[in-house]
Amino acid sequence: MLELPAETQRQLERLTFVSRRKARAGAGGEHVSRRPAPSTDFMDYRPYHPGDDFRRVDWNVYGRLGTLQVKVTEGRERLDVLLVLDCSSSMAYGSHSKLQFGAQLISALAYVGAGRADSIRVSCLGLQLPGRWPLRRRSHVSQLAHELARLTPTGLLDLNVALAACVPADATASSLAVVVSDLMTPDGISGALDAMCARVPDVAVLHLVAPEELAPDLAGEVELIDAETGAVTELGVSHATLAAYRTRFSAWLDARQAECHARGLRYRRLSTDVPLAAAVLRDLREMGLLK
Repeated sequence: MLELPAETQRQLERLTFVSRRKARAGAGGEHVSRRPAPSTDFMDYRPYHPGDDFRRVDWNVYGRLGTLQVKVTEGRERLDVLLVLDCSSSMAYGSHSKLQFGAQLISALAYVGAGRADSIRVSCLGLQLPGRWPLRRRSHVSQLAHELARLTPTGLLDLNVALAACVPADATASSLAVVVSDLMTPDGISGALDAMCARVPDVAVLHLVAPEELAPDLAGEVELIDAETGAVTELGVSHATLAAYRTRFSAWLDARQAECHARGLRYRRLSTDVPLAAAVLRDLREMGLLK
């Protein structure tokens, strides 16, 4: 399914999503519910109130203290996770393309979530991904990974419009959305982030960058072709040109990060030359998306 060593897959099986909102997407998962519910997971005691189930009274505490105390337990429920993959043509760039890396990352995240009985939906911006949703079984991830590996870029895509429209109408207050994108759009993504945050209380952004974007290997007279519009720009590349590009690109990256942090979102920049296992087991745990 995933092109990872067996030991790495075993490590993935021990991971779980970290949501900033307690789960309440339906019983049967492995995340802590927002609502106290009958279970074997003890949380605390509280005073007995008329109408409480006497079976939940701790009679040992009553024998010691002479007061009725009710055991409060926590339910374990499913987390509703939306995984969003940017499929615009700019994502096809790089020796290990951002689209290919993003597809593998989405597959790995679906593998983690399905193993915890989470409710998983995948949205490919600009494309219709076949399959029945939500996905809840790890055995279904193999087909998902196969479909994602076959994706081709969509061409020109208005990222703000596509991101704002990708949240399903039945999104719940427990939803977690993970956006995997290069965030390539002229005017930033503030509009899209605001629209998503209005529908989903917990949004994480995985910002993909190709190493060729960070350090382009160009010299002399070149033609630059816009991946989405096909527009051609002729340019003479010198050391000064490359230095100016690096300064502007660094500022652009910082602006995208600032847009996310200003809204309290989790953000991580990932270079596509990083092994997938390292990205999932190290970077996504460091950012607090997985544990």
